[in-house]
Amino acid sequence: MINHLTHTFFRALLISALVYSWSPSLGQSAAAPFRLASPSVLGTWKGESICVGNRSACKNEVVVYRFEAVPGKADVVLLLADKIIEGQRVPMGKLEFQYNEAKGELSCEFTKNQTHGLWQFTVSGDAMEGRLVLLPGRDLVRLVKVKRVGEGDVPRAPNRDMYEGV
Repeated sequence: MINHLTHTFFRALLISALVYSWSPSLGQSAAAPFRLASPSVLGTWKGESICVGNRSACKNEVVVYRFEAVPGKADVVLLLADKIIEGQRVPMGKLEFQYNEAKGELSCEFTKNQTHGLWQFTVSGDAMEGRLVLLPGRDLVRLVKVKRVGEGDVPRAPNRDMYEGV
C-alpha cells in the first residue's frame, strides 16, 4: 500500500514538473516557487587540472567535479570538487558558480585564506575547459580539461559534510 502511494505521489510530482517546465505561461510566472539550472552542466565530470607557471606548491591533479542545481537559484550551480589520490576521491571544496546557459559559461570569484581567484569554465557538449586566474593581476595558474562521466566511472564520492566552502 505504501509503495503504491509513494509511486503515485512521485509520478504526480514528475508530471507536475514537466507541465510546469513546458508551459510558457507558468514558466514565466512571478509566483513560480523555483527553477533549477539546466542539465547541460549538471552531473559528474572527470579530467586533468594542470599547473601553469612556476609555482612550487602547485601540483597537477586528476579531478572529479560534481555540479548540482541550487534550488531557488536558476543561474547558480554548486561545484563539489575532488582530486583523486591513490584511487580515492579527496574533497578540495565547494563553490557556487554563476551559470550562463546561453553561452555555456560558468564563473566563480572566491577568496580563501590569502588567495583571491576567479574560476571560469566553458561547456561544450560533454566536454568542459576551464582556467583559474589569481586576482587582481589575472595571473593564470591552472588549466582544466574534463569530460562528463557517470558516477560509476569514478571512485566513490566523499560524504557531503567533508566539503568546505560556501
